[in-house]
Amino acid sequence: MHEFEEFIEACQRVRSVDELADLYSQAIAKEGYENCILTSIQKHALTHVAWFKFPEGYLDTYYEQRWAKIDPVLECALRASRPFFWNDIAESRPLSKKQESFMDDCQDIGVHSGIVFPMHGPGDRLEIMSISRRLNEAPHPMSHALLHAISVQTWTRYLELREEDRFPDTENVHLTPRELEILRWCKHGKTYSEIGEILSISAKTVEFHVTNIMNKLGASNKITAIVIAIQRGILDV
Repeated sequence: MHEFEEFIEACQRVRSVDELADLYSQAIAKEGYENCILTSIQKHALTHVAWFKFPEGYLDTYYEQRWAKIDPVLECALRASRPFFWNDIAESRPLSKKQESFMDDCQDIGVHSGIVFPMHGPGDRLEIMSISRRLNEAPHPMSHALLHAISVQTWTRYLELREEDRFPDTENVHLTPRELEILRWCKHGKTYSEIGEILSISAKTVEFHVTNIMNKLGASNKITAIVIAIQRGILDV
């Protein structure tokens, strides 16, 4: 309980979504979980990714292979009323050959033994926090309650920060190296398909990164994102 109380206090001190993501990553890493994602989902699609931490190339592969269409974790999250382990999925229903192959591919990349925390909001709103290990080790059942509490607290603080960021302060925005690279190509007038060919990723993956860039900068489209990034010194003229 003392550990959770310290986490709550730390949550209240953070002032940005990026800081919150770092705090959450550190907290779950203590329990052996190196991977995490907070995302909104709708009809088997990731509609907005607040943050993610995965092995290099995992998310690009996920989009390029269109895994969202067969991912049994997403399917179960849409129906789940409480947290569940990935292992629960196979026990509750038979997986197709493609789904079994998908789960095997995830393990090969370094995404094992996951837990999903579904967060239901008003209407049909659904966000999930999913955490997993990079080594093939079974989750420790005794840490489940703590991880659930930490995840709910993190989601609550995330909602508070999103409200505070209705008119975002973009002075301290952090773009990843890949996001900066894609934004530079956008500035040069390249299409998503052209950027995908240059970077050897799919156009869908490029679109995903551009959406995240716009969300971070508080921009309504990529042109506005470019202008804001230049004004803030994030992107060179």
